[in-house]
Amino acid sequence: MSYADFTYYSTSFLGTAIVSADFPRLALRATAVIDQITFNRAAVIMDANTPESTVTAIQNATCAVAEEIQTQEQSGNIDGVTSESVGSHSMSFGKGARAAMTNLQKQIEAAKVYLANTGLLFAGFASGEYGG
Repeated sequence: MSYADFTYYSTSFLGTAIVSADFPRLALRATAVIDQITFNRAAVIMDANTPESTVTAIQNATCAVAEEIQTQEQSGNIDGVTSESVGSHSMSFGKGARAAMTNLQKQIEAAKVYLANTGLLFAGFASGEYGG
């Protein structure tokens, strides 16, 4: 299950970069990234009692990460490597801070834009979380 569908992507997020046939696959991968960086809190809180602003933030983050994954797939750029040779091994890397980031770091940065103020990225235990 992904946190956003193509209808949300195209009508609420106003995305145009991903075609409908590719969206389910990309959104599923994006959802896994969201679950990882929120310590699975996003999955736990997605119900009728979750504030609409938090649900919207999770859906927007999913769309943003899906677009980043697609960009990475289309560029063929693997973690900043722009070219590689095998004979006498040679690698070239992109320039700038963004090129130095791994693909996962770029995906996390795309999600943080939407999730930063939700509390979902908190690395500790929130009061009452996990029965404590």
